[in-house]
Amino acid sequence: MYLKTWKEFESASYNLILRDPTRVRCTMKYGHKESTVSLKVTDDITCLQFKTSDIQYVKKIEVFYSTIMRQITSSEL
Repeated sequence: MYLKTWKEFESASYNLILRDPTRVRCTMKYGHKESTVSLKVTDDITCLQFKTSDIQYVKKIEVFYSTIMRQITSSEL
């Protein structure tokens, strides 16, 4: 499901990761023709997506991915 706001996507993604960090996958895709960035976070049951063409989200995405990678790799397996 596509979430409309960044805050909604960010909090739902963090909640998904906290449930089971070993099953979560994150992808980012850039569409050159539309100049859009699509983010997807899934655990094969729930799929969260966010799409934007606004340049202001670049720094937010960078912080988001570094936080997610830290959570996934530092969690006890």
